[in-house]
Order: sequence, then structure tokens, then C-alpha cells
Amino acid sequence: MDRVNVRVSRHPGATLFSLLKDIFGGHSHGVPRLWRDAVRRVLPADAAAVVGPLLRSRACWIPDRLALVHDLDASDMNALLEELAGIDPALVAAEVAAFHSVGSTPPEWRTLLDQPVSFLAAYRSVASAAWHAFAPLWREADLLMGREAERVGVAAVTGGLDGLLAGLDADVRYRAGALQLPHPCPTHLADLGGRPLVLVPLASGYTARMYSADRDDALWIAYPVPGLGRIAGRHGGAEQKTGTNALSLVLGPVRARILRHVPHRPAVGDLARQLHIGVSTVTYHCQQLEATGLLQRVRHGREVRLHPTERGTALTHLLAAAPIVPGRDEDVSGGSTRA
Repeated sequence: MDRVNVRVSRHPGATLFSLLKDIFGGHSHGVPRLWRDAVRRVLPADAAAVVGPLLRSRACWIPDRLALVHDLDASDMNALLEELAGIDPALVAAEVAAFHSVGSTPPEWRTLLDQPVSFLAAYRSVASAAWHAFAPLWREADLLMGREAERVGVAAVTGGLDGLLAGLDADVRYRAGALQLPHPCPTHLADLGGRPLVLVPLASGYTARMYSADRDDALWIAYPVPGLGRIAGRHGGAEQKTGTNALSLVLGPVRARILRHVPHRPAVGDLARQLHIGVSTVTYHCQQLEATGLLQRVRHGREVRLHPTERGTALTHLLAAAPIVPGRDEDVSGGSTRA
């Protein structure tokens, strides 16, 4: 894995699309409630009604042009919105029709296929309004993005990519030297070949995850940028406090949330429902936490319950008391996309 070309993309379009999927209810990406409400209030009602069925759907596949990640090197959201305005409606409609078998196109795609010009105009309107509301938060996340790029860079030059990828809070897993995709697809798609691996940190929510493996130019993985809770805290979010932020920085937001619940010895299924994430996702993260001695998984009849360990309890207490150093930690506060 250390021979792989890995780079970080500070991509505003990926974050915006993740935000929209959460707001419309298609997938929960853990967007803080205050952020979600602030963006939802500014969305044009007529346009939202047009694009809502698609963004609310549970379908995982969507053309990269609509997911705003067609250009993985883009860093200017205004340029991405201009690109969205210049999309050929017939091209997008043809891509959707080609993906779905004849006669099996899901109903949420009908408006785009039947009225592509009107649909894309509404989509641009929704995306522009959402970005106008979210842009200040994106600017606050810039330092977080910079530190994540540094973290990945250090791992790349010190031979630590295996450990970094194994610890990513992402849907794409890395085990035994291979990438594992969460959705069934041809085996060759998980093989990088000569493609670079592009890591895309997201500033949208605590459980935001996306990926695309069917592009010729890259395989990209999107995941929550470490330290996102600090920004939410500055804007009145009650999701995380100072000690919580420190734990999230070290373990990632999902593993931090799991570890904070361990003293109650929850069943894995109950914890998954409480955290609003899948049982398989909780199981995976618990396996990783158990491997490092931070919790124990103990079977009780049909249930698997989580038990605290001395090491996990000590780490939680240590980081709960961790001070924030002003300035130094201020920030820590043609293809298709699977979301």
C-alpha cells in the first residue's frame, strides 16, 4: 500500500452533496441539527420539491456530475456551481438511462429523464442556496482540512498508510492489504491498478461517508474530517464538548461515540439504533476498538454486549480533561458516487 499514489482533495462539492443527502433524508450523514435547520430554511420550496424525491431516495448510485465531484481537483465551489449550470441535460439523462436497465428506472429518476432541463435548473437552485448558507462553516473547516492533508502526507512518507487507511471512518474498509467496498460490484473495481487513491475529508457531518470506485482516473473515499465537533461546538451545537472533541480527534467521531457508551454495557444492536448507524458499522468499529484493548465484546445469550476495559476508561478520562490550547488547536475544534 505504501507504493500507492495517495492524495487529499479538499473538495467543497463532496461536502455540499453529503449535506443535501442528509437534509433531504436520503441518508443520515450526522449533520448537526443547527446546521441542517439553517440550510433547510433557505432552500427554495419549488426547486426543493422537484429534486426532493431523488435526494430523499435510498439509492446509492448517482452520477458524479450531480454529486458535484466530477472534478476531484476542484476547490472553488463557485466554479463547481458554474460547471453545474453548464451541464448538458441530455448527457446526464443518458447516463442515468444507461445505468438502469430498460423498464427498471426507479421512480425518483423520472423527473430528470422526462424533464432534464427543468430538473437541472431546480438542482442548481437548491445547491446554490444551500452553499450560500453553508459557506461560512466550510471556511471555518479549512484549517481542519489542512491538518488532515498533513496527517495523510506524513503517513505517506513514513510508511504509515496501512495504519491510516485501516483507521479511516469510512465505508470502504482496508484489511490485509486490500480495499473492501461495501456494495457488491465487480472485483476489479476495488483494485486500484494504476489509479491514485483520493481521500476526501467531509465537513458536513459526523457520520458522512461516500465513495466511487468505477472511475478510470481515481478511486476516492470520503469520510468525516477529524475535529469537526469543534466547529459545531462554536455554533451552539450540543453534540460535543471539549473532552468529546479530544476523544474524537484521536479515535474518530464514531469510535469516540461508541467508547463513551461502553460504561453502560450496551448491546451492539441497541447501540447502533441509538447512534443511528448500521449494526455492521458498529460491529466493525467495535472490533477495531477491541483489538487495541479499548473495550471488550462479551456474548450474553443472543446478544453481544460491550464492556469497558481499564485502558479504554483511562483514555476516555484522560481526553475528557484535555485542555484546548488557543491557536494551536483552534481548527480541531464519468463516474458515479455511492452515498
